[in-house]
Amino acid sequence: MNKKKKHYNFEFMEVIAFLLKWKNHLFIITILAAVIAAIISSPIFITPKFKSKALFYPSTTNSISSELFYGNKDKAKDPLMFGDEEIDEQYMQLLESGNLKSKIMAQFNLMEHYKIDQNRLDKYAALGNKYASNIKTRRTNYNSIEIEVLDEDPKMAADIANGIMSNVDTVKNEIQGRLAKQVFTIVEEQYNNKLAYVDSLKLRMKILGVRGVYIGIKGIYGSPQSKVEAGQSNSNISENGAEYVALEEELKYEVEHLTDLRLKYEQAKVDMDTKLSHVFVIEYASPAEGKAYPIRSIIIIISCLISFVMACIVLIAIEKYNQYKNNLTV
Repeated sequence: MNKKKKHYNFEFMEVIAFLLKWKNHLFIITILAAVIAAIISSPIFITPKFKSKALFYPSTTNSISSELFYGNKDKAKDPLMFGDEEIDEQYMQLLESGNLKSKIMAQFNLMEHYKIDQNRLDKYAALGNKYASNIKTRRTNYNSIEIEVLDEDPKMAADIANGIMSNVDTVKNEIQGRLAKQVFTIVEEQYNNKLAYVDSLKLRMKILGVRGVYIGIKGIYGSPQSKVEAGQSNSNISENGAEYVALEEELKYEVEHLTDLRLKYEQAKVDMDTKLSHVFVIEYASPAEGKAYPIRSIIIIISCLISFVMACIVLIAIEKYNQYKNNLTV
C-alpha cells in the first residue's frame, strides 16, 4: 500500500514538474487557442442565430356537433376522429407533415430567406435540410407541444414559430373538412331518400282516403252518402283497408327513422360548415433579445482544453523522443 502511494505521489510530482517545465509553452498555446476560437466564433465567421419558442396544448375535441347534439350519457362516436394514436402523437405527425412544411415554406418564402440558389438541382432537398436544422418540435413532459425555431433574424424566428402553431389548425381542418364533406354527402342522400319515401307513403294514404277509406276509433270505416256509395265504400274497405293499416304502421316506423336521420343530417352539416380551433396557446413566440448560437464562451473553453491536452501530448512525445535519442547516443 505504501509502495503504491509513493508511486502515485511520484507520478503526481512528475506531472507537476512537467507542467512547470513547459508552463510558458502551454500558456502561449492556450492563449492562442482562445484568441483563435474567439475570432472564429465571432459574427465575422459564424452568423449568430436567435431562438424563439411557442408552446400549446392540442385540443381533444374534433367534432363540435358531438358536443351540441348529444348529452354526456349518449355521446355519438366522433366521425371526424382519425387514427388510433394518442392526441399528441397525431399533432406531432401533423407538425412533421409535408403539407404543413410546404405551407410554412411558402408563407415565409424560406427558399429566398435561407439564400438557396434557385438554379440548384437539389434546391428542395437543401431547403428541407435547412428547415430540419432550424425548426424543431417536441412533446414536453406535460403533454404540451413545443415549437423551437432558430433564425438569423429574431423577428423571423418568432413569426415562423407562431405561423407553425397557427397552420396546424389549418392542416387539421383541411383533413377533417374533406372527411366531413364525404360524411355529409352520404347522410344527405340517405335523408333525402327517406324523406321521399315517407312522402310517397303519405301520398298513397291520401289516395286511399279520397276513396273513402279512413281509420276510425273502432276500426276502418268508409264515408258513404247513399246506399250505392255505401256499397262502393264497403268494397273499398275490403280491398284497401289492410293496405291502409299496413301503410300507417310503416309510416310511423319510417318517420321515427327520418327523425334520426334528420339529427344526423344536422350534425354532419355542422361538422362540415364549422371550423374549430385545435390549439390552446400557452405561450406565443416573441423575438429573442440575445443570440442562442454560437455560444462563444463554450467554444473558447472547449478550444482551450483541447489545445492544452493536445499540447501536453505533443510535448510528452517530444520528451520521450529526446530521451530515446539520448539513450542511443550513450
